[in-house]
Amino acid sequence: MKLDILIVGGGMVGATLAWGLARRFDHWQVGIVDPASFEQSVQPSFDDRVIALSAGSVAGLEQLELWPEVAEHGQAIEHIHVAEKGGFGRVQLHTDDYAVKALGQVIPVRAIGKVLRDKLNCQWFCPDRIASLSRQADGYQVTLASGQTLHTKLLVVADGGQSQTRRLLGIEASDKPYRQSAIIANIKTEKPHQGWAFERFTDSGPLALLPMTQGRMNLVLCVRPDDVDATLAMPKADFAKLLQQRFGWRLGAFTDIGERHCYPLHLIESASLRADRAVVLGNAAHSLHPIAGQGFNLGLRDVLALLENLDSQDPGAWAGLARWEQQRRGDLGRTIATTDLLARLFTWDLKSLYLGRNAGLGLLNHLPVAKHKLAWQMLGWEN
Repeated sequence: MKLDILIVGGGMVGATLAWGLARRFDHWQVGIVDPASFEQSVQPSFDDRVIALSAGSVAGLEQLELWPEVAEHGQAIEHIHVAEKGGFGRVQLHTDDYAVKALGQVIPVRAIGKVLRDKLNCQWFCPDRIASLSRQADGYQVTLASGQTLHTKLLVVADGGQSQTRRLLGIEASDKPYRQSAIIANIKTEKPHQGWAFERFTDSGPLALLPMTQGRMNLVLCVRPDDVDATLAMPKADFAKLLQQRFGWRLGAFTDIGERHCYPLHLIESASLRADRAVVLGNAAHSLHPIAGQGFNLGLRDVLALLENLDSQDPGAWAGLARWEQQRRGDLGRTIATTDLLARLFTWDLKSLYLGRNAGLGLLNHLPVAKHKLAWQMLGWEN
């Protein structure tokens, strides 16, 4: 079978790209290969997690005509509070400061997955995976594990941080573990969240609370690997006490704790974003610490930039892909460096750093230019 574009990975980034291609280049034949069925109950990318969409990402989904159907599942972030546990420094951001209705939106991943699944009308090869590929003059010949052979003019690699397709292309990637795991759960608190999102730096790593619909909040608690099993096994009452100790009483008591899930944290960076007639994007190109909530926001910017730069006559044309990679390098470099620095800086438990971090947060909150620059990057308006 001949395709114009084959996307490897049918998760958030891959499926969003497929929808964008269908809208902009409806004359192209697009296929998606994925090891999981595209049933909502088993598609790993569309699990029980939530994502914090920046204001820029919301604008991007509006551009793709996806936002109206996703919006009904969203909870607006109207205020952001960043502080260190027990510290005096803090940064606060508010919608009124930037003349926006929301600083971002918190969306269940399953909700976006359902919207995409219902909309997409491309060729699916799943459950399946790429067994081998060979470079041809005008693209790639791809052999699937099922035995089917495909030919594509452009190969898009979007199959996650441990991408096998990236390896088949010969593109290396660095993998630096953070020696932390993220425990994720939906919770309820005694006081209503009123649209507040919180980032609290603790001695074991960051703790984030994101506002959700129905009065819930989404918890991301970073813990050391040695503490994972014990933390997951805690009775709800003990886990609530742990959260209370690390977060405090700003929202009153933690009244309900949902099912807990755990994900090891790594910084994964692809050495290159492209090969001949192939591109690498999303988590396959950059998998980040969740401290700044930039994962899917960064991947969506990969997608939007690729849609802008593809040659309408030949999707694998060198000039368009080179232009895309050049455009993405600046944004990726800044976002990865900032996220990695924050993840490491607020994990080191040294008294001198503790004092310096608190002083820095307090100073940042009173320096409008620096604070607005930080806000602009968090809002996703700085590329």
